[in-house]
Amino acid sequence: MRIQLMINTAICLLLLGWTLLPEPVRGWLFLPLWALAVVLVFSGSIEAARLRRRAWLGQYLQAGSPWNHLLRGGVLMISRHLLLALVLANLMLVKLLIMNPWLWLVLLLNLPLLAGLTAGVRARLQRHAKPEVVRPLARRIIVPVNVSLLLLVYLLVSLNLSQPNLVGQSWLGAMSGNLPASSASGTLPGMLMHFQQTLELTAQWALQNTLGGQGSGSFLGLLGWSLFFLTSGTFLWAWVRLLVGAEALRERNR
Repeated sequence: MRIQLMINTAICLLLLGWTLLPEPVRGWLFLPLWALAVVLVFSGSIEAARLRRRAWLGQYLQAGSPWNHLLRGGVLMISRHLLLALVLANLMLVKLLIMNPWLWLVLLLNLPLLAGLTAGVRARLQRHAKPEVVRPLARRIIVPVNVSLLLLVYLLVSLNLSQPNLVGQSWLGAMSGNLPASSASGTLPGMLMHFQQTLELTAQWALQNTLGGQGSGSFLGLLGWSLFFLTSGTFLWAWVRLLVGAEALRERNR
């Protein structure tokens, strides 16, 4: 638990320090950090996929069947989860660049909770699961649990942060008047950051105008909440996958 907490804290502080760097340096380091994030997210994702596949094969196939080897997962499974890791890592890094400091505090405070939950789940599984799957199974269980808890706190904090007043404005007016200009708009991180900011501002615009009674409340409410949970949920899923992936990679190379 202590080693896991130290590694996760180091990852969190590394990414926080990166977001505080001046723009040219931050842009230069984007690709190396993206590669690191892809490796960690992929490690957590492929471990969970192989665990699911092993359970499926054990349930339906006999131990001596050659289909165990053919269906255990190869290039297609690796390619699918590698592509998923590429997308999730990219979205996560871009979100970190524009995230409010209070939300950074939420991520930092979640680190000891994640370590404690993982230790608790492992202790319970040791009495029931096979020894070789205790740790991978604990990581698989803890991802949706921790993401759900994080999303709840993330929602409460986000709704209490100061936001621009968008009530009564058109969507184009809200975008043109409130999207910040970026000196890195010509770079890949800059373009992705602009896209992420557009999605988040659209969610704020839809929710504020729903509460303000402007336009079609049901449509705007659905749009706002859908965008909020889509962007926040995807980011938090990638973040937790990154952390559990670091532990999975460390255990595999131990």
